Amino acid sequence: MARGYRYVDAVRLLGGQDPAVKALDTLLGVGTLGVWDLIEAKNELVKVGNDLLGRWRDWRSDKVWRSRTERLEAAHAILVVTAYLEALEDFELPFDLKDLRFGKDEQRVVLKMPEIPCPAPHRPFERNIEQIDATYGRIGADMMDFLYELDVRDRLRSHEWETVYATFLGGALVDAALRRYTDAYRRLAVDVPEFAFWAGQVDHQATREGLAELRRLLGMLASGAALPAQLETVSRLHRVALNRPVAETGHVPAGMELPTLDQAYLAPRYKVAEMTTSWDDPSAESWWDEIEVREDLAGFLAGFLTGRGATERPLVVLGQPGAGKSVLTKVMAARLSQESFLPIRVPLREVSAGADIQQQIEQAIYQLSGERLQWPDVARAAGGVLPVVFLDGFDELLQATGVRQTDYLEKVARFQQRESDAGRAVAVIVTSRTAVANRASFPEGTCVVSLAPFDRPQIAHWLRIWNDANAGYFRQHGLRRLTPDVVDRQAALAGQPLLLLMLALYDADSNALHSAAELGEAELYERLVRRFVERELEKAHPRAEVAGLVERELVHLACVAFSMFNRGRQWATSAEFDQDLKALKLERPEAGAGFAAPLSSGDLAPGKFFFVHEARATRDKEVLHTYEFLHATFGEFLIARLVAALLNEIVGAADSVLREVDDGLLRTLLSWATLSTRRPVIAFLQELAKPEWQPLIVRLFRRLESRDEPPYRYRPWEAGPQRRFAYYSANLVLLALVCGDLRAGALTPGHEPVIREWRGYALLWRSQCAPEEWAGLTVMIDAVPELSDMALHLVPEGITFEVAPLPDPLLDARGLLRLATEARFCYDADQMAVFQAIWPFLSKIDQGEPAWGRGAPLRGLLEVLELNPDSGQKRRETYHRAIEDWRSSDFGPLIKAMLGDLALISGPERDELLADLSKSDVMRSVAKARDSLR
Repeated sequence: MARGYRYVDAVRLLGGQDPAVKALDTLLGVGTLGVWDLIEAKNELVKVGNDLLGRWRDWRSDKVWRSRTERLEAAHAILVVTAYLEALEDFELPFDLKDLRFGKDEQRVVLKMPEIPCPAPHRPFERNIEQIDATYGRIGADMMDFLYELDVRDRLRSHEWETVYATFLGGALVDAALRRYTDAYRRLAVDVPEFAFWAGQVDHQATREGLAELRRLLGMLASGAALPAQLETVSRLHRVALNRPVAETGHVPAGMELPTLDQAYLAPRYKVAEMTTSWDDPSAESWWDEIEVREDLAGFLAGFLTGRGATERPLVVLGQPGAGKSVLTKVMAARLSQESFLPIRVPLREVSAGADIQQQIEQAIYQLSGERLQWPDVARAAGGVLPVVFLDGFDELLQATGVRQTDYLEKVARFQQRESDAGRAVAVIVTSRTAVANRASFPEGTCVVSLAPFDRPQIAHWLRIWNDANAGYFRQHGLRRLTPDVVDRQAALAGQPLLLLMLALYDADSNALHSAAELGEAELYERLVRRFVERELEKAHPRAEVAGLVERELVHLACVAFSMFNRGRQWATSAEFDQDLKALKLERPEAGAGFAAPLSSGDLAPGKFFFVHEARATRDKEVLHTYEFLHATFGEFLIARLVAALLNEIVGAADSVLREVDDGLLRTLLSWATLSTRRPVIAFLQELAKPEWQPLIVRLFRRLESRDEPPYRYRPWEAGPQRRFAYYSANLVLLALVCGDLRAGALTPGHEPVIREWRGYALLWRSQCAPEEWAGLTVMIDAVPELSDMALHLVPEGITFEVAPLPDPLLDARGLLRLATEARFCYDADQMAVFQAIWPFLSKIDQGEPAWGRGAPLRGLLEVLELNPDSGQKRRETYHRAIEDWRSSDFGPLIKAMLGDLALISGPERDELLADLSKSDVMRSVAKARDSLR
């Protein structure tokens, strides 16, 4: 939050050499607003305040951005105090300060007027009202402290003191002051655009205007300052971007033209929040859940750029790949270049990653204009115009270089502070992919914007622009217009502007998206991906050769997806991709592998495909690359596609040759992460599955322990053989269940009883997999005990258990359900019996039940049910605590008995527990549950 102004400082800044202000300055003596001054001189203060506010044309006319902004915020401080003093006039105090005969020392006691908060565009105006309310409350409280200190209460009658108390602390004065403040602010906002921007009180034009509205709004502030010729060149080159196609792509069918950026750009919806603690995590979707979506992006940006906070901390813009972060910076730079701003766009992928911020700006200016300009010269030459630096692609620095940049935003803030101190104020806007935002340290008070997907009206409007721009092409080729109804079927993709363009380009080829209406999702993605690969290959290869090259490219793209998946990321570097290809022996596939000969190294660059985003950064003159799919579903489809292709190939080999099947490549790829963490992969595999897969997978699983590891040197991360065995075995179970339900007895090798073998695998997965992977397995695989076997099936997506929350805020019935699910998955008979007995009771608890108190009994239950291997003494102490918690109910002895650890309890206590247990009303259901498990 930007610092506020003290009242006296604000009056001096706004009034300058005005005679009235000089007189007020004399009245205030040392320049601090004292309590004597507040009451005795309130009439003069109100007069001067209203006079200054009425001369808004004078204090708004400064051509220098910094001076104008400081005066605006000073005017707001005066408005706050003036409203309070005007309201105070309506309240009659039961004393006159002169009558109280204060001594000279007492008169010098001052009221420390707090700094007055200024409205900000990222906060609702109602929030600012709350802050002004608190400011008024502090003034009243300080006034009462002052009067107490001077023993005013002793000089007044009881009812007079009550009047004073009610005036300053009763709320009526604050309410009256707030009404005056709000009314005056709204009147002033009519004449002073910045006041309207800060409070979100601008009449916004429709979304169809895009950021053209930003130009209209900021045009109200135009100072008429002219840029020097060199800087005008920079400004003009930014404006040129509006006349270029909406996206840079070579995937446009012959004869079609993309609409220009000026024609097709739509201002996105967004959310905005302020970073207030080091615990804030804007990379988490849940962090944004309670924040409303806004549609006034142009108004917000106008408010941000006219406030002092713009030159103190960067504005950070987050979004998913394809959300339009870079395009937003291009459009803003083009729009701002026509008003009282100097935009400087810095694509971080094109400047040195190791350079400091000033050097990166200078490099970007040279690359844009061909002129080598030093930043201090640029800032000084800008004069009263505010430079706005766009640092586009912070995530690319993180991904491509692999260098920690946690303090990058703090460096930006320090750069802004230095420039401000030097009299060269500069605003900075940083863009980044949302997922990596938690890898940066945000300065306190940083404003963060999250770009939201297009909603249906925006999609419909974008399609109208697209159809109008290509009406002639559609008539010439006999194509139908692309309508929202067709695009709605691909809602997951259509919300991101770049992916919406991809769908439009795909449909431009024989109305392919129209004909995909009845296709399954896997088939749609197959056609979509294949067609864009074909288009790219057709640029460099004869059409007759393209068909034989497509499969090879799809395999390499699947390897990119596995490079990300097996490293637990949504991106992979080019070095990792090259390393993986070599380790998987896919540079020169062996005969019979079903893949064609490799392409040249230039053809292997995945970034050339429309649906793959290539991040770049320059370090030590070397260009580093990382790859990321514009939507995670593309990578998930390619993973499923390659797994399906390998299974089909193994099935074919097993049918035609009487020898041990070779699952070496499949095992290598699936030994590093569980497919349960990517539900779409499982969904695609279910659509691609064939009946003959399950017998093959069962065969692979049953012989897993007797077979050697494959000869590939594929190592996305360091993991021992036991961990790789755990991952591959878990993935084989998932693949088997993709084909249909199964019993554990048909899957396990049969060396021991089925239950024991299944439990051994389950405990292996729990010990070796990451917590989220283990949780994914137990949620996705429903393992139900059936006599001496386990029935296994996949839980359909979207199935959840609705149970009542428990009284203790630290506990939730879902957490107990999680434990119960894991107990059943691992076939933990004792824990399962406990849960089966107590769950009907727990799930029906009334939250207001006083007997539950603070939930200590539930905490005791969770301690007892912990799966951690405690020592005997520690476990004994844990049980004793649990027994004390549950002594008044049936559940204390129940838990002890069910866990089968009565031997740990001393004789007298054991006898007492057994006696209590025999009287338990729930023991019958527990005994029945245990018997059913044996």
